[in-house]
Amino acid sequence: MLRGLLLPLCLLASLLHAEGDREESALDISGLEVREPIPGRMMSSAYLTITNTSAEDRTLLSASADWAGLIEIHTHIHEDGVMRMRQLPSLIIPAGESRVFEPGGLHLMLFRLSLPLPETLTMTLCFDDDECLIAEADLMVP
Repeated sequence: MLRGLLLPLCLLASLLHAEGDREESALDISGLEVREPIPGRMMSSAYLTITNTSAEDRTLLSASADWAGLIEIHTHIHEDGVMRMRQLPSLIIPAGESRVFEPGGLHLMLFRLSLPLPETLTMTLCFDDDECLIAEADLMVP
């Protein structure tokens, strides 16, 4: 009888141990804001801060939202005396540091917006190691 209970108890103990090993994310998304689109335009930008509290670099791979057809990671670079916007395929968030997305620098470009924008602007940001975080944005009204 004891033998019959041993395997189920071992399985239960391993499941409980696995649940206890799960950690909260070492990534924090704060200050997410979406700029209200210019009338007649179906594109805009979003700004935020991503903080990595882990001891390892993390990489932002993508962003998505139900209300945006496409979201790209962008930066501005100074090239031949002109500021130009460039798409980035991904963005490293160094260990123990923050990346600030702001006008004139890093930002998320939002294309093919579903207008009017919904009251709740939920966005999903996906990182390496298959981690995706969901954040709610405030609408920036000029």
